[in-house]
Amino acid sequence: MQAVPKAIVEKSRGTQLSVVGTRTVHLCSICDAGILETYHRNRPNPLMPDELPTIQPREQ
Repeated sequence: MQAVPKAIVEKSRGTQLSVVGTRTVHLCSICDAGILETYHRNRPNPLMPDELPTIQPREQ
């Protein structure tokens, strides 16, 4: 198991997304090899969440 930071993302204004913090996730070196490879390639950046906040269409 490897502990890696995962970003906590919120929509700050309009379409802009901001990383407001991180949380530690534990990933298996075998089961999550692809995710860990992505993390190590992009270090020191945290992993991005699986789903990002979406823009809600305005009601007219």
